[in-house]
Amino acid sequence: MQTMQLPFMTLSLVVLFFGGLLIYILRGRLHESAGRIAVGFSFVATALMVPPFYEVLVGGVSVTEAATWSAVLGEFGLYLDEIAFPITFAVVALGFLSVVYAVGYTEHTENKPTFFANHLFFLMGMQWVTLATNLLEFFIAWELMLVPAYFLILFWGLPETKKRTAMKFWLYTQSGAVCILIGFGLLYFFTSTFELYAIIAMIPSLVGQLDLLKLIFILLAAGFLVKMAVFPIHWWLPPVHAEAPTPISVLLSGAMIETGAYALVRFGIITLGPAAASLSFWVGLLGVITMFYGGFMALVQKDIKRLLAYSSVSQMGYVLFALGMITTYGVSGGLFHLINHAFSKGLLFMTAGAVIHQTHLRDVDLMGGLSNKMPITAFTAAVGALSIAGSPPLSGFASEWMMFLGGFQAALMDAGGIARPEFFVLSILAVSSSIVSAGYMLRYLWKVFLGPHPDALEDVKESSRWMTVPMIILGSLIVIFGIFPGLALDVITPGVQAISQIIP
Repeated sequence: MQTMQLPFMTLSLVVLFFGGLLIYILRGRLHESAGRIAVGFSFVATALMVPPFYEVLVGGVSVTEAATWSAVLGEFGLYLDEIAFPITFAVVALGFLSVVYAVGYTEHTENKPTFFANHLFFLMGMQWVTLATNLLEFFIAWELMLVPAYFLILFWGLPETKKRTAMKFWLYTQSGAVCILIGFGLLYFFTSTFELYAIIAMIPSLVGQLDLLKLIFILLAAGFLVKMAVFPIHWWLPPVHAEAPTPISVLLSGAMIETGAYALVRFGIITLGPAAASLSFWVGLLGVITMFYGGFMALVQKDIKRLLAYSSVSQMGYVLFALGMITTYGVSGGLFHLINHAFSKGLLFMTAGAVIHQTHLRDVDLMGGLSNKMPITAFTAAVGALSIAGSPPLSGFASEWMMFLGGFQAALMDAGGIARPEFFVLSILAVSSSIVSAGYMLRYLWKVFLGPHPDALEDVKESSRWMTVPMIILGSLIVIFGIFPGLALDVITPGVQAISQIIP
């Protein structure tokens, strides 16, 4: 563990906060320039995260920053290690690119300064969630992540449904937050501390109270699974991700729902290992059900963004299945898939937003042939779609392969043969669901970009560079992590192996 000379992670959060605050205060004087100013603040916040990322990625050390709140509340702490690296890297990288993309997407949007102020606040909340080490601090960040997202949906969502959609988002996520709060309260009651790593050290003394640990795990998992939009508590996600402004859909689907998966690892599997291990089959089963449900629903959607939204439900099923296996391959693959899904799904929502922006259509049945009109959008969409489908040499292939191996590793544990046949069956089903994933992604490409284009789309042109450049960068990252998966796995796997008490 290393403390750096400068508090880079804290400064990154501060830059995002004061950037959003400054844009909001000066909203009366800013309009067209608000987006460019937001890009500047986001770039600085991203640059400040480079030294901590370097220490974890190259130096192989964890980075910590801490300041004492009080004797009771403990420390305000930020901690970047091998477990937090994939989600933090995904949030930071996708967050910056979403702000750049938003400059082009919002060219005709009203009240731009307030939009970009909330955009930066949203990024700050997500980034803080991935770095927090104190239960109270984490919960505050978790709630701060919700507030700007709610306003972004309420004021800039689809006019016909934005109020209802924003309220659904608020009610579902707040119900999950209540479960988390109760779970954290029980942890504090039995350990007398809010400090996560102090709690982890005390858990072995509570092994005799497995039912208590199971209760806490179920409460926390319920809250985190709401954020992941796992079946059957997924109902908020399709309308929210489909109807939010696309730059925010990029973050909701590519980053925010993944914070639930990260929290499940950090506060569930690592902190409450014995309880997680005892419930692992049921977690994996829920993941497999979610894979198929989300995939089949994506196959029948006509709205271009709703199709991608149900795809996100399915992909979170993959992650939940992998984490539920509680094996080295499974957890490593699940964490790696957070990077893959962030970049692939973020890219796909960008391509969908570009299509909507240029054609003013949402129904895929009214589209077709746009590869001739929007070649950059079409090519990058193909990269994102094939990655989600698990095609080599893209990053989705590597992460899905690791997750499936994790399932078979769980089935073969502690014996030379199939020791746990129920895990073997789950793994076969998980592999089979990749056929459905390929189906809905190929349908997306065919309906939107291939075949003849309708006469109504004759004059469609490619999007602006503000929108295409982020798509090209994300597509490139997908290829890079696909060809060189060790860039992520060489960091993630040692961190997973370090929690060897429950990870075989």
